[in-house]
Amino acid sequence: MDQKKQLVLAFDHELPLGGITGTYDQAIFEPTRQVIESANKLGVKVCLFTDILSLLFFRKHLVPEFTEPYTRQLQYALECGHEVQLHLHPHWIDTRLENGRFVPSGSFGLGDFAGKGYPGNIEGIVAQGVQELTAICRTVRPDYQCIAFRAGGFNLHPETSRILTALHSQGIRIDSSIPRDFYYRSAFSEINYKNTPEPCNWTIPLSGPVNGQAENGLLEVPIATKPAGLITNLKHLYNKKKYSQRAYVTGKTLHSGNVSKLDKLRFVFSVRMLGFDTWTMNVNDLIKILQYNLQKYRKDESIILSSVSHPKNMGRYSIGLMEAFILDTMRKHPDLQFTTFEEINMTNP
Repeated sequence: MDQKKQLVLAFDHELPLGGITGTYDQAIFEPTRQVIESANKLGVKVCLFTDILSLLFFRKHLVPEFTEPYTRQLQYALECGHEVQLHLHPHWIDTRLENGRFVPSGSFGLGDFAGKGYPGNIEGIVAQGVQELTAICRTVRPDYQCIAFRAGGFNLHPETSRILTALHSQGIRIDSSIPRDFYYRSAFSEINYKNTPEPCNWTIPLSGPVNGQAENGLLEVPIATKPAGLITNLKHLYNKKKYSQRAYVTGKTLHSGNVSKLDKLRFVFSVRMLGFDTWTMNVNDLIKILQYNLQKYRKDESIILSSVSHPKNMGRYSIGLMEAFILDTMRKHPDLQFTTFEEINMTNP
C-alpha cells in the first residue's frame, strides 16, 4: 500500500502583535488577499488560522475599518474554497486601545487565564472563539465546522489538560501547534518541543502531556521543521544583511525580554520551520525542510504535515517564494497532496 503524504498550507491570519506601523490593510488584509489569489491561481487550498479574538477587541472598541474587512476576508476565503480555522492570541482579552492604537498586554497564552472566572477563563475564551468564528463562516457555508486549532505563540502549556479539554468540548479534533524540536523562551512564554513521539502524527490525550499518545484526543498535525546547524545560521546571518530589502515589516514584535545567552543559542540552533515569511530562505531551503520530513517518516503509514506562515510578514518576495515552493513540490513530489484540515478530519474520524 502506497504511503499517504499530505501537506496543509496554513497561514496565521493575525496583526503584528506588538502594534502596527501602517494601516490595517497593509498589516493583514492586502498580503492575505495576495496569498489567496496566488493559491487560486495555482489551484491549491490554504487554511487561514484566524486570530478571532482581535475581531472581538476591535468590535468592542467600534473600529469598523478593521472589523468589516476582517469579516469579508474570511467569507471570501471560504467562497474561494479555502478553509478558516481557530487561532487564539488571548492577549486581546486585556489589551488596551489608546489614541487609536492598541497596546498589547503581556498575557500571551491561554494558560495565563486559568485563574479567571467564566467567560474570561480558558474554557470561556475557547468557547467564545469557536462560536464567533462559526457564526461568521456559516453565513457562507451553512455546514461549516470549526475542527482545527493553532495556539498563539505555539503555547499549549501551561494548563495543557484544560486547554485540550476545552478545545475538544467545542468540537476541535485536530491541533497544529507543534513545531518539532523547537525551543523558544521570552518574557511571555517558554516553548520546548524537544521530546515528541516518533510517528509523524499522533493523538494527544486530553489529559496531556503534548508528547503523550492515546487513542482518543486531538490528532497532531505538526509543523514541518528541520534542525538548524552552524551552516544554517551563518547563511541566515549573511542573507539577513544581503537581502534586507526582501523584508515586509508592518508592525512591532512583542518584546522578548531578558533571556540568557544559553536560551538564545538553544533557540537559534533548534529548528527552521516550513514557511514563506522567513525572507532569508529560498525555495531550495524550503524543499529541503519538506524532504527532511518525508525521509524521516518514510516508514510511517502516512505523513501529514503543516506549514506556518504569517501574511503580516509576507511581501513580494514571500508571495513569490510561496508560489515557487508549490510548483517545485508538485514537480518533485507528485505523490504529495496539498490538503486541508477538514479533509484530514473526514479521513481520520
